[in-house]
Amino acid sequence: MSVVIKTRKSKPKTWSTTVMWLVFSLAAIFFLVIYGQQLLLEQDLKDRISVQRTENTAVDDANTRLKSSLLYYQSDKYIEQRAREDLNLRRPDEEVLIPIKQASVAPNTEVKDVGSDLISTIGEVKPDQGAPNWLAWLGLFSPPGATP
Repeated sequence: MSVVIKTRKSKPKTWSTTVMWLVFSLAAIFFLVIYGQQLLLEQDLKDRISVQRTENTAVDDANTRLKSSLLYYQSDKYIEQRAREDLNLRRPDEEVLIPIKQASVAPNTEVKDVGSDLISTIGEVKPDQGAPNWLAWLGLFSPPGATP
């Protein structure tokens, strides 16, 4: 037995078929490009969302701290503390201690300790007549040895 193989004769492609395949290919490429752009846009939005959430968390923490500070500043305890510090007020049963910084003593100054009071008596000090007046004022407000 012999087998006879018949070949199909293909019809020549018409120009309309070629144009149809070309349009279909262009449409598929267009939709793939648009889909890729949408994926990139979605990823960008997810990144922005995560950044905004961290910023919102930081702002919420700051708001919580500010609210607690506001409650403290509106409390009677804070008002009493500020009045005591700024106006040098005290309660009747309290004693206020004011620290006195021991200054360096000039050679012509006598310091006497009388009980708990510190009394300093400054001897005769003649101002330097050759120095300008502004240097004398500067000497009053600056620590010793800090003259220009």
